[in-house]
Amino acid sequence: MTVLLPQRKQRYILTYPGTMYEMSMRELDLGYVFDSKHLHVSSYFLHKGLRAQLLDIFRKAKESGLTTSLDTNDDPDNRWSGDIQLLFKYVDILLPNEREACKLAQVEDLERAAETLAQKVPVVVVKRGSQGAMVRTGKEKHTGFPPVVDMVDPVGAGDSFDAGFVHQFIRRAKVEDCLKFGNVAGALSVTRAGGTEAFRDARHREEFIRKNAPWIGASPKTVPTGPR
Repeated sequence: MTVLLPQRKQRYILTYPGTMYEMSMRELDLGYVFDSKHLHVSSYFLHKGLRAQLLDIFRKAKESGLTTSLDTNDDPDNRWSGDIQLLFKYVDILLPNEREACKLAQVEDLERAAETLAQKVPVVVVKRGSQGAMVRTGKEKHTGFPPVVDMVDPVGAGDSFDAGFVHQFIRRAKVEDCLKFGNVAGALSVTRAGGTEAFRDARHREEFIRKNAPWIGASPKTVPTGPR
């Protein structure tokens, strides 16, 4: 469970981790995981029971032919352990927000952070909320903005962006198109209360995709159904 606590210009997130702290590799069916096309992990710093094993999981995923992505989210302890740098070797897409990117790169400037991280991960995507997102692939940079919508609830927007971006990435779309669809998926998410409700409403979802991403089409087979 996640609760957003707005405080002036900052937004604080209160998360009840549930079993996340305790989950370890013993609870994972790795045969099932590695039979997929793509491995995505979020909330790296909250996976206290699994974190030490994630390097091995990502390495085996790459050996099995999967593409991979990582959304670190925040570090509640504000330590930003250097261990995560070892994981970058096996990550294809890194998806931090602006603050997280700067913390991971240990710099205060976003451009420098993106440049630093792009030397370690092939695709670096920095999410900036209403200011859109930017992608660095080596020295190449792309920026994009979400469609303007009436925001109901921002919970889940970042994860929905990830889903949209990865959805196109595993279909070998150009990185610019991955960025466009990530922004559309994130914008769709905020039009309903709750992190997934906008995706559950099939008519609303398809109409939104048709209007804001006409190059995709609105078949249920071609659009994400929200973060899982």
